Amino acid sequence: MRYNKVAGEEDLDLASKPRSLYGSKFDNGRVLVIGGGSRFHGAQVLASNAAYLTLAGLRTGAGYAVTCVPKSIVLAVRKLSPNVIVVPLSGDNVNPDDLPLLKKEAKKSDAIVIGPGLGREKSSLETAAKLISYCVKLGKKLIVDADVIHALKMVHSKLNKNVLITPNDNEFSQLFGIRLDKKNVEKRIRAVANAAKRLNANVLLKGHVTIISDGSRVKIVRAKTATLATMGTGDVLAGITGGFMARKDDVITAAAAGAYLHARIGDLLYNEKGYHVIASDVVDYIPKILKGFDRTIV
Repeated sequence: MRYNKVAGEEDLDLASKPRSLYGSKFDNGRVLVIGGGSRFHGAQVLASNAAYLTLAGLRTGAGYAVTCVPKSIVLAVRKLSPNVIVVPLSGDNVNPDDLPLLKKEAKKSDAIVIGPGLGREKSSLETAAKLISYCVKLGKKLIVDADVIHALKMVHSKLNKNVLITPNDNEFSQLFGIRLDKKNVEKRIRAVANAAKRLNANVLLKGHVTIISDGSRVKIVRAKTATLATMGTGDVLAGITGGFMARKDDVITAAAAGAYLHARIGDLLYNEKGYHVIASDVVDYIPKILKGFDRTIV
C-alpha cells in the first residue's frame, strides 16, 4: 500500500479541469443521478435530496445533469429548482421496466450516481445490479451510494477502477461483514484498502475521517467539526464527487477532491451557522471555494 496522504487543495486543483473559452455545456461533463422511491420515505425528503445532489454536481462544474426519479416525486423535484432536468421513471420505485431508459441515459453520461433514496425493494436492487453491470461493461464512471450498495451482492460481473463505492460504517459492515471502530483510523484504512482490492473498485468510507482507496493508493480527509452529520449532506457529497468524476479520468483524485471540498465547506459553515446547517447550505457554498481554482483555456 502506498503512503497514506491527506487530501487537500492540490486535489481540488487537479480535479478542477480548465474550461475552454469556445466549449459548450456538453464539453464539461454530463452527470446522471438515479434514485428515489416512495415506499419507505417521504416524497419531499427524497425530492430535496435528489435535487440537491444534482445541483451539487452542477455547482462543482459539470455542464449538464439529468435526474431520473420515480414518477411519484417528479413534480416535487421540479419545484425545488428550475435547474434540475427530471426524467420520470415508470412507477413509484425503480423497477425492471425502467432499465431500457436508464441504460439509454447512462450511455450518454460521463458519470452516473445511483442509490440515494432508491430503497431496498428486491426489484429495485435487481434493476440497479443490472445497470451497474451495464455501466461497468461500457467503462462508465459510476458512484454506487446508499441503498444500492446492497445491490452489489447481486452483481455477477467484475467491477473496475471506474467504480466508486461510498458506504457509511453500517453499509460497510453489512457489505463486508466487518465492524469498524470509529476512532481507530489505521484499522479503518486497512479495512478500506482491503475492501477496494476485494471489489476491484474504489471505496470511499464516509465519516469524521473519510478514507478513500483503490487498494493501493490511500487518501484521507479529516473534518474539524461534526457540522455535516445531518440528513442530505451525504447526498451532496455524492453530487460533488459525481461532478468531479464527470470531468476527471482518475476516480481517486475526483473522490479525494470531493471529500476534501465537502469537509472544508462543513468546517467553514460551522463558523457561520454552528450545528444548524442543511444540505442546501453546502450546495450554495461550493462556488465560494471552487472559484479560486477556475481556469480558462483558449
